[in-house]
Amino acid sequence: MVASNPSESSPPRAEAAPASTSIAWAGSALVLTAIVGAAAKVFGVLVAPGMRGIASQRAMETTELVSATLAYTFAALLIALICGGSFELARVRKIGIASRGTVVAVSGLVVALASPAVVQRLHTMAALVLALVTSVIAIVAATATLRVAHTRAVGAVLGLFALSSLLRPIAWELTAFAGERASLGLYHAGRGMATFAVVVQALATLLAAAWLGTRSPWRGRVLANGAIVVAFIITYVAAHDPGDTPSAVEAVLRGSLAAPGGLPLPTWITSIAAFLVPATILLALVAVVQRRQPPVVVAALALALLSHGAFDVPLHALAVTAAAQWIMLAMVDDRARWFAIVRERAEPST
Repeated sequence: MVASNPSESSPPRAEAAPASTSIAWAGSALVLTAIVGAAAKVFGVLVAPGMRGIASQRAMETTELVSATLAYTFAALLIALICGGSFELARVRKIGIASRGTVVAVSGLVVALASPAVVQRLHTMAALVLALVTSVIAIVAATATLRVAHTRAVGAVLGLFALSSLLRPIAWELTAFAGERASLGLYHAGRGMATFAVVVQALATLLAAAWLGTRSPWRGRVLANGAIVVAFIITYVAAHDPGDTPSAVEAVLRGSLAAPGGLPLPTWITSIAAFLVPATILLALVAVVQRRQPPVVVAALALALLSHGAFDVPLHALAVTAAAQWIMLAMVDDRARWFAIVRERAEPST
């Protein structure tokens, strides 16, 4: 009787081991990937574009080398995470077959569509298709994760970013038709769609900031508010007119944030779109330092923020695909749920 008890209790431990191991390695890998992605966006979006024609040739080449290295590293880490996430989703049983089957299948299509961007710029039609299929993944993940408390906020952010990403191709197509047919009505319709896309993107960013602000007084509220303030200062410096002799920082930021997204936007919306660029990067960094939430959850939120609601960009599409896969896995992971509950009760003042 005594000898039979260990053999009876060993199968549950054997079943639990793979799930805990997969989530454990994914947490550290996702956090590392989010940090590399934030650094890649700082150099590739905030610094390098504005340096052209301002900095010396040597400084420009060094910056572009650092930016390219970080971008390729970010892409490699994302593809590895997507492959691992697809494997885990394929064998998990707590998620409906339709949801996980759709995400796994479309994830492969996202990787296939984004891969040519390693050597050449994507064709416009390929970028539009990439945005559409990636939005499908984000919507499926959002629909599934909204039902669970510890993944609900990330699911809502994914859903809003997916809507923003779907509106962008519509705005492009309407403005393109307006140019071909010289139609002012179509142009205004495209501009309206682009405006709505930025508004939805802003709502997603605001939701992420509000959720981070409620995680803890210091790591959450103070850092999230600080990220918003710093993003506002960066945007103000970029938009401020210093006269004929702008400083190097002002010139670089103005060149980088002059026309974010490439969409036809009203002046006041352009300022909001410019603000969202540094805001999403800084909030992604705030997300990865949270300690009350499972690392997989906060890292998935960070990757979603780095996607910027613009899935036509290959790196953004890969980032939100990885975020969608792993937040679905975190949704059904019992340890992730209890991690959030225990930390909330054990660390009330950090």
